[in-house]
Amino acid sequence: MKQSRLILMTLALLAFSGCAIQNRLFPPAPFSNRAPCVLPPDASKEHIVQHINRNILGSESQAGLKSWYSTSVKLSSHELPIPVPAKIAVEAPHHFRLRVSDPIGGSEQVDVGSNEEHYWFWAKGSKNVILASHDDLPMAQQLTKVPFHPDWLMEVMGVVPIDATGMTLSRSNPNSPIVELVQEIPSPNGETISKVVRVNSCHGIVVEHALYKHNRLIASARLGNHRIDEATGIVTPRTIRLDWPDMQQHFTMEFHDMWINHVQPPQAWQVPEKHDCPPIEFRQLLSQAHGSGFTPFGVPPQGRPNESDVNPFADAEPNGSHPSQPVIAPMSASGQQPVYSEAASQSSSVPPRRARGLWRLPWQRPR
Repeated sequence: MKQSRLILMTLALLAFSGCAIQNRLFPPAPFSNRAPCVLPPDASKEHIVQHINRNILGSESQAGLKSWYSTSVKLSSHELPIPVPAKIAVEAPHHFRLRVSDPIGGSEQVDVGSNEEHYWFWAKGSKNVILASHDDLPMAQQLTKVPFHPDWLMEVMGVVPIDATGMTLSRSNPNSPIVELVQEIPSPNGETISKVVRVNSCHGIVVEHALYKHNRLIASARLGNHRIDEATGIVTPRTIRLDWPDMQQHFTMEFHDMWINHVQPPQAWQVPEKHDCPPIEFRQLLSQAHGSGFTPFGVPPQGRPNESDVNPFADAEPNGSHPSQPVIAPMSASGQQPVYSEAASQSSSVPPRRARGLWRLPWQRPR
């Protein structure tokens, strides 16, 4: 009898301590469902924002995320039959550089970036490196149909802290760790946009940035596969998927390496010099467009449509229109599939559709 009780007690202890033994022998990934929470279930807006911003601004014991770069990026899209290699560098508050290469020959195909004075765009086959100053940004965005401000993109890249002014916290599903920080902001053209930051409140990490206009999704960035840098303790996502519904565009960046807070040389942020492609200011290009019918990024000027123009970003219908998109209101945690899960955090890439015919990059294809 005593021996039976001893066996039962031993089994009970093993059952209760099973999770602890499992966690000790096979420790959970830092942001998996088995990992312990770093924030309490009832964390306030201020507490959540402070935790996120500490990763960016730093603390007395840890440096913040000021810059990062990756030399091994795989960029995939529904337009690309196979992922293409790219390099990216980011530095707060305005420095950004993305260079995309041909996966076969290795030649540079796209160079997009920004510095304190300009934003620029160049694609292989272009006649110019197109520049837009900060003052010209609202006009450039309106004509090129780019719905988001570059500062939002820097928030997505994790080097700009969240401004909690006017933010509200939505915690509509008590069974989900996903909460929403919602803020009304003005767009460059004066319209009101709803900015939503979705956060896993258990682990204190951002899993999605989204922008809405009149309850319609205009841009989103989903972050996954978060990791802790061993040298700095800084948390960064290793997968970012950007969606641009009105232009039927989405692409995923997977970072296979990431160098934190390494200072880039000054020339990394200079407007690139491309052979036989002199830089041209957006205003100058726009005046030429109205005179000749050529338009930057394939966006026809008012009263001068030109179906032969090519938009390197757009996958438009032949007549230049775009099929209507459903209205997608800012979703609460209870009204959507969870953005964050252990499986989704490993990779948010979408398999590209099958190649058809000769391989070409989207901006090289005739429309």
